[in-house]
Amino acid sequence: MPPATPAKQPKVKHQITSLSVDLGVTTPDRLRHVAFGLQKDTDDDGIVTWEIDFALQERAKASDDFTEIVTLTIKVKSRNNAAAEATATEGLSDAQVTHLSGPAAIAAKKLKDGTFTQEQTTRVVEGTLAKHDA
Repeated sequence: MPPATPAKQPKVKHQITSLSVDLGVTTPDRLRHVAFGLQKDTDDDGIVTWEIDFALQERAKASDDFTEIVTLTIKVKSRNNAAAEATATEGLSDAQVTHLSGPAAIAAKKLKDGTFTQEQTTRVVEGTLAKHDA
């Protein structure tokens, strides 16, 4: 008689309700660094919110310390929650890296120079999320 097979246990569904991930991009010349942090929170009613902590840092020489140019905290629109989740769990895609080191960094510099508003800059930075599957 063969040994008895153990009864299958029901699968438990896990859901991450709070998460914090720090991602970053340093340009190949090592003169610019973009920090891109994501924070997920779920309130008592199950509503999920995401925030981006964005910082642009630059330096004149690779041996110098980075200087912060712009820092922003951005509340992610709910339509971008799935892309925020994917980015937090899978990391930055090549398209996101390109966007952060290009358009997002340029928008941050324009904010510092006063030629972009904070709203324009946050829109460009949040646009990084949509590029996850691009």
